[in-house]
Amino acid sequence: MSSKTGSPRGVSSGKDAEKKSSAKEQDVNSALRRAYESTVDESIPQSLLDLLGKLD
Repeated sequence: MSSKTGSPRGVSSGKDAEKKSSAKEQDVNSALRRAYESTVDESIPQSLLDLLGKLD
């Protein structure tokens, strides 16, 4: 029987892993922020405004 020691393949340890995860987190954060901002900046369709007006 053989035993394996060390980290699994593709898994970094120490500061390298922290740098990679923080870079990935920054990429995700940036992508989410862009998606949110583009959604907030969208105009509301007139048909929806008309429908909301009927509720008043």
